[in-house]
Amino acid sequence: MGEAAGAAETWIVTTFDLVAFGLPLVLLGHASGALSDTLPSLGTLPGLLLFGYLWLLLWVTTRWVLAEGGLARSAAGETGRLLVRGTVGGALVGMGFVAGIAVVVAAVNVLDGMVDVPAFVLLLSLGAAAGSVVGAAVGVLFAIVNVALYRASAALVPEPRR
Repeated sequence: MGEAAGAAETWIVTTFDLVAFGLPLVLLGHASGALSDTLPSLGTLPGLLLFGYLWLLLWVTTRWVLAEGGLARSAAGETGRLLVRGTVGGALVGMGFVAGIAVVVAAVNVLDGMVDVPAFVLLLSLGAAAGSVVGAAVGVLFAIVNVALYRASAALVPEPRR
């Protein structure tokens, strides 16, 4: 796979995975009324920064997961390796997301003198561990979905002649 094709595949998989993960959460939040309480206090800029941070984390790990051949590796019998890398990548995203939010919240509270460092480190460790478990589950789920969609598209669209 060429460099441009690999970059496009990474971008497409990253964006699909984030939207497929985030959209149901937004719809559930809207249906339950939770968004009407959360969004006014969050604001547009922090919301965009949060989305961008999550997209960047996902892009970095997706690049790593798809390294060495991309989703085409599943056709070469390397599905298990893709699933393992997807699980690890998801765990890293979950851990990084929780840690990033915690660091921002702590930085804001440091300015107010409201951070108890030992308690922060304990909560950060527990949050990162929980984030990695949830991220691993989501990562393997999306790795399965991505491989299934790749195989379905490969079955529907013939290989170009060279």
